[in-house]
Amino acid sequence: MKIETTFLKELIEVNNPLLTVGNKVLKIWLSKAEQENKLGDYYYKGEEEIKDFEEFILNSYWEFYDLLAEACLKEKNVFQLYPNTAIVVMDGMSIRESVLLYKVLKDEGYNVKHKLNFSAVPSDTEFFREKIAKPISYFSKINNPENIRLTGNEKLIWSYFPDVMLDKIKTGHTVISSLEEMYKIVEKIVFGILESIKFEKLVITSDHGYIRTEAGFVFSVSDKTRRKFQQIFGSKRYIKIDNADVEDLKNKGYIKEFNGHYLTKSRYLWPISGKYSIYIHGGLSLMECFVPVIEVEK
Repeated sequence: MKIETTFLKELIEVNNPLLTVGNKVLKIWLSKAEQENKLGDYYYKGEEEIKDFEEFILNSYWEFYDLLAEACLKEKNVFQLYPNTAIVVMDGMSIRESVLLYKVLKDEGYNVKHKLNFSAVPSDTEFFREKIAKPISYFSKINNPENIRLTGNEKLIWSYFPDVMLDKIKTGHTVISSLEEMYKIVEKIVFGILESIKFEKLVITSDHGYIRTEAGFVFSVSDKTRRKFQQIFGSKRYIKIDNADVEDLKNKGYIKEFNGHYLTKSRYLWPISGKYSIYIHGGLSLMECFVPVIEVEK
């Protein structure tokens, strides 16, 4: 992947490199949405480019993950930034899907802006709800895309999609058709909400993104390190800090100690036996921790 000189200069000179990197992530996916007409091509080619970009960040700017973790913990969340606006949380929706939504909403004539915010750390739903201090009971819930029941006055809405679909896609399944089906359901839910809601402005966001575990999209580790990850982390991207011997993983930059947990950094991954999920989250990576914020005005 070619890194533009203008981007490198900005990354060196800016006071807040988080925005520079986050906007680059967004730009990569926006560019792929304009270039690719097929969803399958969009997902695969976009993932190839974003993987290369994260590899560049990991190798040339390792301190960035410290900044990202701090932002996830301390920056204002969407509910603080939009206190009087109706908000929809699409559980597990990444920038991959939000860019497609942004494009189709613009095409349909909505006044729409795409911005970024941060997940919690670990990048998981449980920790996000703690971060925003709003239990699920505060939200009107959508758990069936075929039966969206809203009065139109709901200010807080939580869609369990696409996360429930991501969790069910295991190795051995057809990835492309699953991704296409997943996005189409996300789009259907969003338009169903927009048709029902009575407010002129709506914010669509997510609690966390995800990484893809296929071999071409992650960073491999040695057999010795793989066994260590399997022993300590199992199939998760994070664990609570305890007496586990992780010094070698920390020294090699594979994990970070933060907020009472050991978090897997970037796209490091290790194979496990059985049919494990293709899409996972909970760690500290660009696609897990940058979350979309779509402002929509009717």
